[in-house]
Amino acid sequence: MHPHCESPLAQAFIEDHQKVTRALVGLRDAVERGTLAEASARAQELDRVAGPHMEFEEKVFYPQVARMLGAEDTAMLYAEHHEGQEVVKALLGKEAAEPFSDGERTRLLRGLQTAFEHVLSCGTLVSHVTTLDAQDQARLLERLLAFRERGRRWSELPHRELPTATATRGE
Repeated sequence: MHPHCESPLAQAFIEDHQKVTRALVGLRDAVERGTLAEASARAQELDRVAGPHMEFEEKVFYPQVARMLGAEDTAMLYAEHHEGQEVVKALLGKEAAEPFSDGERTRLLRGLQTAFEHVLSCGTLVSHVTTLDAQDQARLLERLLAFRERGRRWSELPHRELPTATATRGE
């Protein structure tokens, strides 16, 4: 068995990324072919599916990963979350059956592409969680499951940035 698959934390992390990826693809397809109302419905799905995982990454995972990646690369992860979150927020509550303007479609697709690339690249960070000892993995899994239980939507999360660039350099 692949070492990543043996870790319950890695399994949960991968499961979340699969759900978010499917929801992102659905939203991208809706923006490409659909109306505001269709895209809004897909944005609501992404908002619901992504929220707990994004909250886990921003509050728990990224501050820990910052020691490995460095402040600049970790700050980029937060910025990419924000860009995807802004697309979701822009589409929530739209009910019009009208198509997007070309400019609006282009802007939304650009943000969705950033989010999609982020989910794919961030998924590779799962290898980091498997380097943690079993106790740390269990603690992180507990936190992830608590975020899932709470079920906050992505649109409800405050915009976060790396807490401080200096906090990760000296460790």
